[in-house]
Amino acid sequence: MTTPRVLFLTLSTAVALTFAWPAAAQDAADEEQPEHPVIKPMTGAVLNADQSRLDDFGQMPVRYKEGGRGPDINLTAEGRFWHLEYQLDDRDTSNDEIIANYASEVNRVGGEVIEQNATRLRFRIFNRGGGTTWGILDVRRNGAYEIEIIDEAGLDLGLEFDADAMLNALNSVGRVAIYGILFDVDRADLRAGSGEVLDTVAMVLKGNPALRIEVQGHTDATGTAARNRDLSLERAETVAAALALYGVEAGRLMPRGFGPDQPVADNDTEEGRQQNRRVELVRLD
Repeated sequence: MTTPRVLFLTLSTAVALTFAWPAAAQDAADEEQPEHPVIKPMTGAVLNADQSRLDDFGQMPVRYKEGGRGPDINLTAEGRFWHLEYQLDDRDTSNDEIIANYASEVNRVGGEVIEQNATRLRFRIFNRGGGTTWGILDVRRNGAYEIEIIDEAGLDLGLEFDADAMLNALNSVGRVAIYGILFDVDRADLRAGSGEVLDTVAMVLKGNPALRIEVQGHTDATGTAARNRDLSLERAETVAAALALYGVEAGRLMPRGFGPDQPVADNDTEEGRQQNRRVELVRLD
């Protein structure tokens, strides 16, 4: 078995690195070495700085099947762009080993391998807030490889981590959309990084014992409507069960799944699909 020699930072750490640095420090770091904050080189790989670059904006054609099924989805990912070229000290490292190492790390952090063959790996990693990191790894000869990466911007999560704002939205509007509760692709399993939002929701509910909510699951329109309705209900049930573990009475939580039936944005764009994939909390009077 190949032992992974590449390390991706956890997504929660990546967010901290991306947003905690002062702008001037970030710009200086970018000028010195345009390495990606999450997708790291293999051990023994040296960056070819002359052939690598970081652009504030770039585009990447993307083609994939949502959840590995259904019709092809074709889109253009847009965002911060990296082109990184590396050379391994061990020039005898096989193409298969390089591909396998990166594929293993994509899966470990909850991402998805879109395409994998002898010389290429296409993948995506789901970030908090609905943003997506898209990557293409191309392996050359003699231990050389290059990676192109697009970081799509995520959604504003400020409301989700403010219990007062969340309660105010439930009282004044009657509902609040949640984007920081993360699931595996085409599954209802919670991913790492969801705990902070669940903490806040539980805090609001436990601090307001008369408050009852409908936990709604919503998906985008990729895949079949029937599967998405089932999946959205399963995810809503998962959230309700998680909140019950936090000490919220199960009788105050009503899970429902709406699948793609209540979109809030255009399903023809990746940004729109990000906004449609959500959990909503709706106040029950």
